[in-house]
Amino acid sequence: MQAKTLIQVLTAAALLLFSAAQAGERWADFPVAAKATTAARIGNTVYAGLGTAGKGWYALDVSRPGAPWRALAEFPDVQRDDARAVAVNGQIYVFSGSGKLNPSDKALVTFDTAWRYDPAANAWSRLPTRAPMGLLATGAVTLDQRSILFFGGVNKAVFEGYFQDYFVAAGDDKARQDAVAAAYFDQRPQDYLFTAQVLSYDTTTHQWRNLGVDPGLPTIGTAVAVRGSQVTLVNGEIKPGLRSPGIKTVSVNGETLHWSTQTLVPPAGAAVQDGVAGAYAGYSNQALLVAGGANFPGSWAQFNAGQLWAHKGLKKTWHDQIYAQVGGQWTTAGKLPQPLGYSAYVQLDDSLLIIGGELQGGAATKEVIELRWNGKAVDLVR
Repeated sequence: MQAKTLIQVLTAAALLLFSAAQAGERWADFPVAAKATTAARIGNTVYAGLGTAGKGWYALDVSRPGAPWRALAEFPDVQRDDARAVAVNGQIYVFSGSGKLNPSDKALVTFDTAWRYDPAANAWSRLPTRAPMGLLATGAVTLDQRSILFFGGVNKAVFEGYFQDYFVAAGDDKARQDAVAAAYFDQRPQDYLFTAQVLSYDTTTHQWRNLGVDPGLPTIGTAVAVRGSQVTLVNGEIKPGLRSPGIKTVSVNGETLHWSTQTLVPPAGAAVQDGVAGAYAGYSNQALLVAGGANFPGSWAQFNAGQLWAHKGLKKTWHDQIYAQVGGQWTTAGKLPQPLGYSAYVQLDDSLLIIGGELQGGAATKEVIELRWNGKAVDLVR
């Protein structure tokens, strides 16, 4: 009897260990430490790459627990960070990003070309178009499986000019570099000329249209979530080092945009919300989830005190908070395994999948995490 009981206990323990192992393998690690990457989903397949993956492009079958990432045809152009990928009608369109034209270059450039990946052919092709305005760090979505909408973006001339002045013209002269940085950061948000126009790109005609102007300050590095014809833009930078605590909701009716705004709740124990950039956003069980991102705590206090270089002397800080909006009300809903931001994420059927991420201090991780709202808090599936 005792032997039978012992066998039952050991069997149960083995089953628990097997279940735990299986749960731990729900999402395979990304092939490389992933930050500044991009991703898109078509059906049961998620595609991701670029950024710290170099020219690497990978696919994951999200319908198979524990499935590995598969290497696909490499991106054919210059390696780039912070590109934007959008899946439209079975194809993936990749825009913008920043990088170096040649490995020996000192200064970064932003790319205005566009590329298309065909999953059936496992092949890339360059599109016959160029972005009419800066789209680096833009928010890019499709609502109709034909056109792609772009919200915000870095001004190409201002961005590239800073890197040319700092790394090329100033050379190794520390005093000249400091002068360039002071002139660049000591400006008002509107002086950076972020893209205020909402642009639409037609994937069938390759034509661009201007749908109007963001009535507030345009942002970059904004977390984006889509539900039906509604786009939600969460926080983002309004100038280098200063984030918006605001949330913009854009209802799209054809080419007509209706805007509304709200403010994200402060993190637990904080009196104010400084806003974040590089966060993650998506829907799960009717809840809008927002997680992670980074900022410079105290930047708004300095800015409101008249210091335009709002993050001067402050430490960049990554965050692990997860927020949920349910029934129009925001609540803190849990924490990520560690502070995280600036990587690819995709909306699954009823959850949010985060692929890698940048950790406190700038290192990247391979871990893939699913966020799922259980009605009271967010469950982490890893």
